[in-house]
Amino acid sequence: MWIRFVTFALWLVVGATAVAWIMPWVKPAATPAVGAAVTVAMDTAVPPADWSPLLTRSPAGPAAAPVAADASRFRLLGVAGPLKAQGNQGVALLSIDGKPARAFRPGEVVDGARVVMEVSAHTVKIGVPGAPPSLTLQAPLLPPPATGVPAGFAPPAPS
Repeated sequence: MWIRFVTFALWLVVGATAVAWIMPWVKPAATPAVGAAVTVAMDTAVPPADWSPLLTRSPAGPAAAPVAADASRFRLLGVAGPLKAQGNQGVALLSIDGKPARAFRPGEVVDGARVVMEVSAHTVKIGVPGAPPSLTLQAPLLPPPATGVPAGFAPPAPS
């Protein structure tokens, strides 16, 4: 019985060796090419990560930056919200003062006393708690879908 086990183990090693030798010559299947009409909905201007807060620490704490009152400080990169108002659901992806984007839920502090008041499918409202929203950010609209007939495609002839 043990001779069968040894024989099986040897053939297993031979098979594994053959696969290891053959794999470098096997080419992976070609991935389909993406057409020229396809647009990628991605922000390419991603700022580099700032590691200085992790590596250094000031003894007096972080310095208070002057707060600008305009909406140019805030940039809405994306929204994951309900299609209809259904309570405090949703997440807004915000970049403040050109820093890397962070996800904010309704009620979270964005900047100083400002909080995210409401997140819907296309808008985010920011303001001071107990007051009406002072800032409404709109999500950028997606480009219209590509329509038409692919190049080189001929419809079948009617029979």
